Amino acid sequence: MATIRLERGRKGANMFRKFKVFIDDDCVGKIKRGESLEFSVPEGMHEVYCKIDWEQSNTLTVNVPAEGVDLLVNSKGIRESTERSLNPDDGGDKYLILTQRT
Repeated sequence: MATIRLERGRKGANMFRKFKVFIDDDCVGKIKRGESLEFSVPEGMHEVYCKIDWEQSNTLTVNVPAEGVDLLVNSKGIRESTERSLNPDDGGDKYLILTQRT
């Protein structure tokens, strides 16, 4: 088995709320601000994304080798959060941002 390591940064307005973590469309856990989690998966390609309420991050397709991969999720800052709450269906970019660490 390989490992997906996910860290949630401290940026953003939702400091007291958890993000749901999805791997291959299965909810595998929830991550809180400043937390790091590990998920065991078979080696190979996997799709990962996070959600809070109706907002979903970008979907990352990652090739997970035996040594694993490191991912980081953050929400946008307070100003962006306020703008999104006033116009949640603006079709703009994602509120949650998921990236692969190198």
